[in-house]
Amino acid sequence: MNRWTADRVVRALVQVACAAGLLGTFGASAQVFPDKPLRVIVPFPTGGLVDSTMRIVGQQVSESIGQPVLVENRPGASTFIGMQACARAPADGYTLCISTPDSLSYNPHLFSSLPYDPENDFVGVTNLVVTNNLIVAHASAPFGTFREMIAYARANPGKVDFGTWGVGSIPHVYLEAIKKTFGVDITAVPYKGAGQAFPAILAGEVQATYGGLGFSMPHIRAGKLKALAATPDASPLLPSIPTLQQEGAEPGLPSYFGIYAPAKTPPAVLDRLASEFAKALRTPKIQDFLVTQTLVGVGNSPAEFAAYLKADRANSQRVFRAMGLKPNDAP
Repeated sequence: MNRWTADRVVRALVQVACAAGLLGTFGASAQVFPDKPLRVIVPFPTGGLVDSTMRIVGQQVSESIGQPVLVENRPGASTFIGMQACARAPADGYTLCISTPDSLSYNPHLFSSLPYDPENDFVGVTNLVVTNNLIVAHASAPFGTFREMIAYARANPGKVDFGTWGVGSIPHVYLEAIKKTFGVDITAVPYKGAGQAFPAILAGEVQATYGGLGFSMPHIRAGKLKALAATPDASPLLPSIPTLQQEGAEPGLPSYFGIYAPAKTPPAVLDRLASEFAKALRTPKIQDFLVTQTLVGVGNSPAEFAAYLKADRANSQRVFRAMGLKPNDAP
């Protein structure tokens, strides 16, 4: 071997060694994820069910991974503010977001433009939980059943105030379904989330609203709220309360809390995160919480959640078109 050839061999060996070192570095980095705190953006105010669920589940995940899970509330503008912040975060798995179907399934059909791309700016981590909900009224409302609310609204157009979480939110969609089905005029009063809507109805600022069954039950038992209708399923806690489907006003939209990451987050990181959330849901502490809040844990894989999201977006588009909802320019 001449010297020129020997030099080429040495250089090649050095390059291989460097490449191996780099690959080892990347491999080690992936193996130690996460090695710093996680941040989860909640596009709703503190005090609501999405917020409280994320905090207690996040604490369990933190204990498992040995890193803090920090919850950051960024409410407002039909979840635009929080979801835009999530979309713009680095795609490294350290910034996540949790939201209801409003953000990625409803908003694309309710607004003419969004500050984020619901299909291309996010990737699903896991469907954390599905929820059962209620239409509730303040104790002083001049109606005690769903049918009585409809009769009162028909006789008093615009006199029933219904708290929503803003244009395009789940309560707003359900309200529009009720109005269209029964031909009544009910006034939507927007709040930034359940954390504001529930204090409002408890204070008598609005006469009715939509919210989680577990969130509502203590106030129903205390006589501060009246249960009018359940959705999507009847609850053994309130067996005498009809479902919206029985009343003919169920729009057929599931309610769930999904966890998302910015697009291009590595698949291995998504799998690790989904596994940690699923493991947290199986712990006794979280199981007890889910029972008290009448939530059902899911904790599926990123691939399973992606398929679920695709079907949910298509169903939402079908429902909104049937309801005649038109896109708005702004939330």
